[in-house]
This record gives sequence, structure tokens and C-alpha cells, in this order.
Amino acid sequence: MALCLLLVVGACGGSPRERGDTSGEGSVSVDAEVIQLRRDEVLERVEIAVENTGTDEVVVERIRLRVPGFRSAGSVAKDSPVPPGQVVNLPIPYGEVRCATDGTARVGRPVVMMRLRTATDPRSRRLVLEPRDTGGVLPRIADSACTARRLAREVDVRFGPDWRQEVSGDDGAVVAHGTLEATLRIDEPRNLTQVAGTVIYSLRPDAPPVEGPLAALTPEDPVASIPVSVSLSRCDGHARGEAKKPYAFLVWLAPAGGEETAVNPAVDDAARAAFQAVCPL
Repeated sequence: MALCLLLVVGACGGSPRERGDTSGEGSVSVDAEVIQLRRDEVLERVEIAVENTGTDEVVVERIRLRVPGFRSAGSVAKDSPVPPGQVVNLPIPYGEVRCATDGTARVGRPVVMMRLRTATDPRSRRLVLEPRDTGGVLPRIADSACTARRLAREVDVRFGPDWRQEVSGDDGAVVAHGTLEATLRIDEPRNLTQVAGTVIYSLRPDAPPVEGPLAALTPEDPVASIPVSVSLSRCDGHARGEAKKPYAFLVWLAPAGGEETAVNPAVDDAARAAFQAVCPL
């Protein structure tokens, strides 16, 4: 179980933060855990799994996540009932990762601040607790972000300026053909191993190699131009409305034989115009 939080003096002992002590009247017992579902990853958020271990229904009115190593995204308004004995996941952005000067991530213990009320006491009160992160969600997010930033400095990846449109199939779907341009910025080899599209657009290499990386960059051969095609994945109204970052394509970079990390290639006006022909946003 996560930390027990009671809004009654002396119920669990410890400091006011550990008890969530506010008014000293009534009691609320809440556990919490930081989790991340697959749908949360692209939205740059986590979820606070709030478990009501008390006897009164709790309604979470606002919630804020603060994590050393992240810039807080601020408070998020909610109106989320949590019945006794149940768990409710509350999505919340985790904010921008702060990377240390050496490019590494340093993450402290998360703190969740909530404004809530109960079914028997409509007064809004403040609760502060330290949720579990047993899956190491926040350190993993921070490590990935800092590694991606470092790799983006080591290898400049962007779409090239020239695009060609092709009408494909009987439905008149447009496919845009262009290039990914990769330039090594350091004196160590790096591989560009694979690419992936977004919710709206598919991204594929036009001529993938039978084996090996899409591009092997070395100090002696630091530049590569990879032919790629961008086609339609989904262009319905729901997909367009939900796509927060429609041009956040993924390119995986890695040291030779090392672990891959995804970065987002730069997208200029020419590339956006080509993508708009595939699916207008």
C-alpha cells in the first residue's frame, strides 16, 4: 500500500504532510501511485491512481504533481469522485524535464497536492502526499528525455526541403516522397536505425536496407540522406482533434551496437506543406 493519509490529527502519526492534516475535523484516507498507460506517452502525461481507503466518498477538485527534476505543469481542475474502496486514475501532465549539465536526469520523490471534499463534508480542503512510483515511471521519463536531447545535439535530424507528391490507389490518397537529412555533430559514430509516424501520418523509408541501420554516421562520413515517404494513417475528425503533436515523427538513434532512443526530426514549412497535402489539419 502507498502512504496512508488521514485528515485527522494523530491518526497515522508523523508530520502534517504525511497525515494530510488540514482542518483537524473529519477524516479522509487516500493512497496514490504514479502510473503511465500507453495512451499517456504521446500526451506527455502520467496518471495518479488515487485509492480511497476510507469510508466516505472523496471528490478530487484539483490536483498538482511536483517532481524534483521536472518543471511543474501546474494545477489541473478535476471533478472526480472516488468511492470508498475504489481506485480512480487522474491524468496529469508531468511538465518539462530538467536535465543536469552533464545531460543526465536527476529525479526526486514526487509530491501530489489535491483539493478535495467528501460526500459528508462539502468543504474544500487541501491534502499533500507522496505517491508511490514502484514502476520507476518518472525516472524513466526523465532519462529518456535527457538522452533524446543529448542525441539531438549529437545528430541533427530534419526533413529535407524537396518533396514529390504521388496519388496512390483508387481512393486518390496522396503520398509525399522526400528525405530525412542526418548530420553527425560529434566525433563518435551514431546509427539511425528506424523511423515511425504519428497518429495522422505514417512514415516509412522508401528503400530500407535488408539488414543494418538506415544510416551509419561516422566522423569520416557524417552526412546521410534517407529517402522516405509520408502517407495517411488516419485523417478523421476525431484523430485530427486528438492529435496534440501531429508532426512529432520518431527517428531512433543509437551508438554503434548501443541502445536506441527516439528523437523528433525538425519539420520546416516545406515539410508541413507536403504533409498537409496528405491530410489537411
